[in-house]
Amino acid sequence: MKSKTDQARYVLDSSALIALVRGEPGSETVRAAMGASVVGTVNLTETMAKLIRAGGEPRLVERYLRGLQLEIVPWDEELAWESRDLCSLAWTHGISFADRACLALARHLRLAAITSDAAWKKLDAGVRVVLFREGKGQ
Repeated sequence: MKSKTDQARYVLDSSALIALVRGEPGSETVRAAMGASVVGTVNLTETMAKLIRAGGEPRLVERYLRGLQLEIVPWDEELAWESRDLCSLAWTHGISFADRACLALARHLRLAAITSDAAWKKLDAGVRVVLFREGKGQ
């Protein structure tokens, strides 16, 4: 049986999941891509942290995110090594660990990354970037 990863076309960044939960501009684009998307554990963790920090009740945040029925791809040793050449993006472009994890996963799976961060379009990360709305970095 094929996993959803075999059929996926996108890796969701935290900004995409947060937009979906909050109904922010562009969330309809994210919703339309959900059936063809996966998320990494690092971005899932970042999403939870940001939603809880903004006042979300932890169990409700968990229930909502689990209800999306996304395939969750673990951060493992292989992905850690896959991300080695993205490390310099931290100090040259201010790209966070979670953002680099999303880019590494997308590159590893040969999928596009969905984000609101337009600065990703300027990166040489070997990943096709899909913006779900006009984002920061424009």
